[in-house]
Amino acid sequence: MKLNTFRIIQVLEFVAAMIAVLPFRHLPCRMALRLGEFIGDLLYRLLPRRRRIGYNNLTIAFGETLSDREKDRILRTNFRNLGKSLAELLQFPRMSVDYLREKVTIVGQENFLNAKQKGRGVIYLTAHVGNWEMSSHAQSSLGNPLSIVVRPLNNPYLDNVLTRLRTMHGNKLLARNKSMRQIITSLKNKEAVGILMDQNALRSRGIFVDFFGKPACTVPVIAILALRYHVPVIPGFIVRTGFDTHTLHLGPEIEIQRTGNTQQDIAANTEHFNSIIADFIRQHPEQWFWIHNRWKTRPLNE
Repeated sequence: MKLNTFRIIQVLEFVAAMIAVLPFRHLPCRMALRLGEFIGDLLYRLLPRRRRIGYNNLTIAFGETLSDREKDRILRTNFRNLGKSLAELLQFPRMSVDYLREKVTIVGQENFLNAKQKGRGVIYLTAHVGNWEMSSHAQSSLGNPLSIVVRPLNNPYLDNVLTRLRTMHGNKLLARNKSMRQIITSLKNKEAVGILMDQNALRSRGIFVDFFGKPACTVPVIAILALRYHVPVIPGFIVRTGFDTHTLHLGPEIEIQRTGNTQQDIAANTEHFNSIIADFIRQHPEQWFWIHNRWKTRPLNE
């Protein structure tokens, strides 16, 4: 009975969500983005807990260098960007390859291609910056699909819809809860694997390394794979440069530290990856996912 009730709730959630997103899927793209921007403004007002998390995170990252007014401006812009990103996600079925090439400028594509030519696969170090969902579609529009590590939604009906949106231009998804074997297989098949490593990790899954000057529990999977399999790692971050335009920045291959001390190398490289993410966020503070509780997991001695 409990299982049936749970299933009914999931179906009702699915139906409600599908009704709610109908305008986004049928409006012209720019109108859908305007609606997304409006919803972002609305959520800014309706989610005080997320605003508090955002303020706290900005204080951790920038100390007293930002005034309360500047923090408020960054968070408002952040919510609007999230609303527009949702609208774009729901518009993916209407986005042709030509549209993606027109709306997303890629800077540093040669870095990706040089890494790919090594024949060991590529790890694409990325984060929840700008409309991160557009990043993989921009690459696949050029014939370079990614295998992306994701956390499946708890509702399987909604997860199926999101999976179709994420994979419709040739990308593949690797479920985070069973991804290590899949990642290794993908890399052995010379594929590019995208990993967003800017989220809080459980203590059992992560290690504590510096992020914006404060220890943050971080999954070390990229460092482990790079050290063990000599896979090239390149940073890739997308930013919104206009109302409906984006630039995807692909950096040069990251040099991996190898001292022979495996645990120290894992920690040092993971911290270096965090510093690359933090440096990019400092350049585009309005575009990172500040309302995520990045420093939630704390060391036992705190």
